[in-house]
Amino acid sequence: MKNNILKYFILILSLLVILIVYLSTIGIETDKFNNQIKNRISKINENVDLDLKKIKLILDPLNFKIYAKTIGTTVFFSKRPLALESIKTQVSLSSLIKNKITSSNIEVKTRSIMLNDLIKFFRATNNAPQLFILERIVRKGQIILNLNFNLDENGKITNDYVITGLIKDSNINFLNQLKLKNINLNFNIKKDNFLLNEIKFNAENINFISKKLNIKKKKNSFIIDGIVKNDESNLN
Repeated sequence: MKNNILKYFILILSLLVILIVYLSTIGIETDKFNNQIKNRISKINENVDLDLKKIKLILDPLNFKIYAKTIGTTVFFSKRPLALESIKTQVSLSSLIKNKITSSNIEVKTRSIMLNDLIKFFRATNNAPQLFILERIVRKGQIILNLNFNLDENGKITNDYVITGLIKDSNINFLNQLKLKNINLNFNIKKDNFLLNEIKFNAENINFISKKLNIKKKKNSFIIDGIVKNDESNLN
């Protein structure tokens, strides 16, 4: 009798281990939460819509959490599209048991997109004069964005957001007076702090470089720490 109980215990334990390994490596895909996510987004802004694919759920057994990730999502704001690489969020096990996804942390990664397309998308969300000027002076270039942000209990983005990414092969034309070409840089943006790395651009046939440029906002002014200098090896 004891041997049978031990066999059943080992069998159940083995199945449980296999299940945990499967859920933490391969995961499962489902679309049953798509409507919940769309409804929550629409409560934040009714002009936003999502074209969601199936959501993959991956178990984190050490932290008792589930990571929900979807790939190939398209965000629409007033019918203007923005293609995303992925959306990832942490989901508590209790929310899954209740058949309801609730999360305060969200990670969003875009694909490599045209810089002008991103500016037009943001102009659809906020027609600020700065964005109008950007649309006029930016000639080309691509951008990749990685956003990590938290939501408060009212669905508003808190101030501890982090935006990282890169800009590649961009051109800016300031009213035909100053032309910056082949702009390449990495960026890390937090509230009131803009960190730019590996900056390279060309102006008047002179190459300029900078390892780091830190721009901090204090009250109504900006403090810039860093130097952009010309690459003397390209002057000849």
